[in-house]
Amino acid sequence: MSKENTKMSHEEELAEQARLIAWLQEQLEHQRAVNAELRRAVADLARTFQESLAAAYEAGESGDLEAIRRITRANQQHWQSYLQQIVAAARREK
Repeated sequence: MSKENTKMSHEEELAEQARLIAWLQEQLEHQRAVNAELRRAVADLARTFQESLAAAYEAGESGDLEAIRRITRANQQHWQSYLQQIVAAARREK
């Protein structure tokens, strides 16, 4: 193998490593964005759950069955929405 061929191989190897580093950095940024989206969805879910739990407790204490039904239906809709957000974020991860 000549000296020129060895140099070219080394330059090609460096170029390939640079492409791989760029790709890995892109993947890392994408993963960070997905993780941030998932954290937001989970934080929203937790906040909504705490709020609805307090409202349901108050409605239960006062015996307001209609309020309990409304809260239950709203909770069901919120859970469905958050689950859809999580599924959508997980799909973007792939």
